[in-house]
Amino acid sequence: MSHTHDFRVGGLVSGYENKTIIHGIDLEVPKNKISVIIGANGCGKSTLLKTMAKLIKPTAGDITLNGKAIHKYPPKQLARMVGLLPQSPVVPDGITVADLVGRGRFPHQSLFSGWSKKDYEAVEEAMEFMNITEFANHDIDELSGGQRQRVWIAMALAQQTDILFLDEPTTFLDITYQIEILDLLTNLNRKYGTTIVMVLHDINLSARYADYIFAVKSGKLVAEGSPTEVLTSDLVKSVFDLNCLVIPDPISETPLIIPKGRYHVKS
Repeated sequence: MSHTHDFRVGGLVSGYENKTIIHGIDLEVPKNKISVIIGANGCGKSTLLKTMAKLIKPTAGDITLNGKAIHKYPPKQLARMVGLLPQSPVVPDGITVADLVGRGRFPHQSLFSGWSKKDYEAVEEAMEFMNITEFANHDIDELSGGQRQRVWIAMALAQQTDILFLDEPTTFLDITYQIEILDLLTNLNRKYGTTIVMVLHDINLSARYADYIFAVKSGKLVAEGSPTEVLTSDLVKSVFDLNCLVIPDPISETPLIIPKGRYHVKS
């Protein structure tokens, strides 16, 4: 993946029907980094991500890619630059793993060209990268949740975009699979320089895997920066309404949030 894209959001207002959820957000996505959007349930983090990925039409504000409004790009051209893994993608019936991963090549194909050598190579590489080559001919229905999630990410990888948005890619997975998926995404970022923006609900995993954090509260961006800059006990109290102690993670040296609760506080 060759070039790096400049992705910005200005004065963004967005929501559903008559309900405004995002109230005027400005942000710039850090290039070649892993950014994580954090916040309490219902704060608007998924809405923000979906609006940035063009799933939801903003009511006001600008979303630009290399200085041009994203709605001005032809859909296929945009899909060659920006990939999205939604929260619960719908699995087409009776489709094999290789076929599903192959759908990621659609933006690169013209009406008449059919499959090129490059398309086959991209699919193969994406499956290898996500360790799912052995399942290539399996029906997607036969796979476990963790395996299935790797197939969806492989499909996004086969698209070969420079920017990848993921909406809670680890939800409903056991902790082992959560770590595996986040390690694979980190590997993708380190190897290809892919810019990753994801919503995660686990604050400690966010602290460990993010290069950069956007903290959202009630549809507004309240803090941004490295995990060490952003994740203080005051911020966690303000954003999550949680009393906690923040200590260095003994493994990664990133901030580790220890909830206090009511029953275990030493006097």
